[in-house]
Amino acid sequence: MAKLAFSAGLITWILQKTDLTAIWQSIKGANFGLLAVAFLMFYLGYLIIARRQQSLLQAQNILVSIPFLLKSFAIGMFFTNLLPSTIGGDASRMYDVWRVGGSKSKAVSVILIDRFLGMFALVVFGFLASLLSSTMRDAIPGLALYFGAILAAMGIVLWMVFGSGARLVDWLLGLHLGPLGFLQRIISKIITGFELFRGQGRLLLRAIGWSLLLQLNVMVHFVIMTRALGIEVPVTDMFVIVPVATLLMLIPISINGIGLRDAIFVFMFGVYGVAAESAVAFAWIALAMVVVQGIVGAIVFMLRRSPGPRPIEE
Repeated sequence: MAKLAFSAGLITWILQKTDLTAIWQSIKGANFGLLAVAFLMFYLGYLIIARRQQSLLQAQNILVSIPFLLKSFAIGMFFTNLLPSTIGGDASRMYDVWRVGGSKSKAVSVILIDRFLGMFALVVFGFLASLLSSTMRDAIPGLALYFGAILAAMGIVLWMVFGSGARLVDWLLGLHLGPLGFLQRIISKIITGFELFRGQGRLLLRAIGWSLLLQLNVMVHFVIMTRALGIEVPVTDMFVIVPVATLLMLIPISINGIGLRDAIFVFMFGVYGVAAESAVAFAWIALAMVVVQGIVGAIVFMLRRSPGPRPIEE
């Protein structure tokens, strides 16, 4: 209820500050050809995600086909839309991996790493672009420092999963913490699924490569959307705006970013003199594209007749 109230409150506040007719005119005046191209880029992203996930699964000795992973991600988008958080989609994908690999710890570890690498690449782009965008640095003081700190923390996590930092984890789990021992047992169960990633430096680099390609696709998608709506924001600065918006929408204070998405783009596009109505139109079209993906995912879910995924032969 709190999330619903927050989203409703933000939407109400934004509509009080904007002209609904102007928002609608902005949407009507958009270049729908460019919007169609932007929408189709989601499915190019699906293919990149499927290839990245396939490489992570192979490290866990789980072999699945790209078509199955594409369907799994599409269905995950349906559950993301259906449930009031992004966790639903990840849970759906974990379930699919579990049906293939027969291990809950592997299922959780693969999807968590897959998601984490995507965010890591996003932060890389945000950090590099924040060094080049003086406008965004002025609008958000300390922006590059924030991105740098997040990037460093994420790098440490990857070092602990894929590199020699795993020894530090083993040492910490070996400590006798008395009453806190139950925490060690819980963490130990979670860590078990990550053990097969240890020493997989080449896998990490390959997965990061796929992740950078994925986020580049995301950036181009949003740049095309701005051009479709006649929003003039420098391309370099979009490489800052998108990561900031994405990270803020991860905060679980709204229903799937509704309202929060609008407020973020109104503020960040406003830095460049973009009318609030155009920013809201952008946010609504972005949300509509997510909803359409959910509808497509629902259709895929209904048509998937197999009782469970099947591994492919080596």
